Amino acid sequence: MEDNKAKASRITANSMKYLDRYDDETMTNSNYVPENIQGSINDYIRNSRSEFDRLTDAEGSYDKSSDEHIAVKKEKEHIAKTFVNIKNQIDQYKQGISGFKKDITDMSKGTSDLSYITNAAIYGNQFDEFHIDKDGMFNFLSSPKDVDIDAKNNYRKTGEWNQPLGASIKLDDIPNIIKEPYGQKAFVFKLAEKTKVEKDSGKPFDGDWTYNSTLNNLTEAGPDATIATAFTDLAGDGQTKSFARMYEEGLKDEYYVHPDTGKALPKDVLWMKDPANAGVLSKILAKYVTNTMKDIGGGTILTPNMNQKGEMIEKINW
Repeated sequence: MEDNKAKASRITANSMKYLDRYDDETMTNSNYVPENIQGSINDYIRNSRSEFDRLTDAEGSYDKSSDEHIAVKKEKEHIAKTFVNIKNQIDQYKQGISGFKKDITDMSKGTSDLSYITNAAIYGNQFDEFHIDKDGMFNFLSSPKDVDIDAKNNYRKTGEWNQPLGASIKLDDIPNIIKEPYGQKAFVFKLAEKTKVEKDSGKPFDGDWTYNSTLNNLTEAGPDATIATAFTDLAGDGQTKSFARMYEEGLKDEYYVHPDTGKALPKDVLWMKDPANAGVLSKILAKYVTNTMKDIGGGTILTPNMNQKGEMIEKINW
């Protein structure tokens, strides 16, 4: 049995080969259903239709005002709704395949390994098994270890997975691939230009305004953009180190302190990749950008007004 790293490498390589077989024309074809899920869908629809017919026969044996008749009618309506959900899930899955294929060409280093492997496994046809639940929603099993055939069959039928390794994930819950933050890079570039112009005109550097403007930009762009900003070359010259890399190599002590609680932050950058910590990260990035602009604009930096709430999620391994 292969180890975790070997399986992850296999998933990555094979998913790329799988994706190379498909183009947007295929995925936008309304009649196309990816082969890897066709069997399960056909089984589900066949069984559901059989149950729908059984309920239809039973429905006629009850008085229309009876509780039994109403219950049977609700069950039939639910089955009909699952068919609609399946159609929507097929479309969403195909969009996900096309989206992932495009996103990996512009993927940020802020994307966690787990997010990338999960996307590669599901959209690259490397998942371990597939299950359609009672509501017609798609679920995928992905495990770092090989899964035996009995466990696969049980998951396909029931959706149950209680093993210590691997996890079942709904199509709706697949994590995002974080992409390069072009909007934030443009913001920082324009901010640097503005700061330099104001310096040349004799205008004093405003640290509060710079900090708040940067924080607002990151907050409005959302957690993914904040994470990507931490892991990108903001200068855009291909040589400047990202904030995340400098953080790992060592910065001033002020960057390793929680901006609201004063608690010490981890010295690694894994916590930065968690969207739940984007509020904390945005404040630290805003401080970093402000200090960088201060070097451009000169003068004494004003103390940033850190009045926006941002709490470090306590699931981090300290």
